[in-house]
Amino acid sequence: MQLIILAFIGFVMGIATVITGGGAGALYVSVLTLFFNISPAVATATSLATMFPTAAISAYLHAQKSNVNFKIGWTMLGWGTAGALVGSYFSGDIPDNNYNTLIGSVIVVLTVLMIIKKRKPTDTKSELNTSQTKRFWQASFFGIISGVLSGLVGTSGTTAIIAGLTLLGCTTMQTVGTSVFVLAGISLVGFLMRAGVGTVDWLLAGVLAGGAILGAFFGTFLLTKSISQKKNSQNNNLIDALIIIGNMAMGITLLFK
Repeated sequence: MQLIILAFIGFVMGIATVITGGGAGALYVSVLTLFFNISPAVATATSLATMFPTAAISAYLHAQKSNVNFKIGWTMLGWGTAGALVGSYFSGDIPDNNYNTLIGSVIVVLTVLMIIKKRKPTDTKSELNTSQTKRFWQASFFGIISGVLSGLVGTSGTTAIIAGLTLLGCTTMQTVGTSVFVLAGISLVGFLMRAGVGTVDWLLAGVLAGGAILGAFFGTFLLTKSISQKKNSQNNNLIDALIIIGNMAMGITLLFK
């Protein structure tokens, strides 16, 4: 029964991943530690092993619909990988009781920046005139933040990626598609960094990943249906709201945990 429930959780989170671009790593870790009584180290590695195939398939499905900005995505992924290595190196230097406050504060600040950007009318001409060099360094900055968060706490760091893509002026669907592309790479790096020490529970990872992959396909179907009638299918206020509410709730929860 526990495995069936776990598969269902993976299914729901697979839908959420393909629709919002988030990784749900923190939720996976919480479920695994609370209900399967495994250590946080094993739960983190198992979560990363689940996120990689889910994000990779989600990215493929979005790429088919031209929702992935590969130029920005590769930039964020490259710097995110470097950031993950730095975060992992310094992860033992931060007291455990300061983790939640640090991560929660970063998530809240990034989410506020997203809200400001979404409320500000988009100046398309200004976005197009933004220099490639400036966009490169903006993408690099948020990639590094994402990677450092991933290395510090073993989660995906997609809040920084989504915030960065939003501030770079990407549409809703480009933000979601590029986010899962970057998530696939960062979660793979994080997984490989932990797999060598034999900390993955492969049974639980397989059950979670199986449910999540099915959820990703179903989520793509729902997403296609929801935007097919829209005049501007690249932007979706409902998805924007779900991303912002989810990120803000996560940040506030961590601050008061």
